[in-house]
Amino acid sequence: MFAIVDIETTGGHASANGITEIAIIVHDGVRPVKTFHSLVNPGMPIPSYVSALTGIDDAMVAEAPTFAELAPHVALKLQGCVFVAHNVNFDYSFIRHHLLQSGIDFNARKLCTVRLSRKLFKGLPSYSLGNLCRSLDIEIKDRHRAMGDAEATMRLFERMLKADTEGVIGGMLKAGSRDRYLPLHLPNEQVDALPEAPGVYYFHDARDRVVYVGKAVNLRQRVVSHFSNNNP
Repeated sequence: MFAIVDIETTGGHASANGITEIAIIVHDGVRPVKTFHSLVNPGMPIPSYVSALTGIDDAMVAEAPTFAELAPHVALKLQGCVFVAHNVNFDYSFIRHHLLQSGIDFNARKLCTVRLSRKLFKGLPSYSLGNLCRSLDIEIKDRHRAMGDAEATMRLFERMLKADTEGVIGGMLKAGSRDRYLPLHLPNEQVDALPEAPGVYYFHDARDRVVYVGKAVNLRQRVVSHFSNNNP
């Protein structure tokens, strides 16, 4: 069973931000079998740039349940499922963090449809949800709303299930697969090329500015450890 998840949030990382909307589509690998959707009161103001993107503002969520009120229902829907999302570590880190805040220790296997699409649909100009669906002629209704994006991700995932003739999905779900936790723009091959030896390593941003410097006895092991726990 797969739980296809999409959330809208007040910001980019879980420890300092809230969830404003959540959608879950439980899929048995053939068809959707149940859904869950709700606006969520994040307990903090929604920034204007987020409202401009999603259409969700403070007035819309004022009477919505908090995530703590929804947590038992969310955990029940996700129970026993592979957690599937477009850029899965983002959604997973928020859900796991806020379930923990509600006293529920949640862990699940993860599957990222961005990384999966790069393996199954090679050579496309962009793998963002909107551009990928445009390339594959998949309609998105209510873009940047949780259920609209979850439904588009579901149709994309169904396309992937049919295209996967070589067991790519199974390989990505194996316990040791780095596809389960590496960031979107860090290829497995780049990690594999790191030496298992002492040294100093640098992280650069998109403009090639150094944003972090570290040292390690085992470079490969240390770099991987930065991403393996989905730190909120």
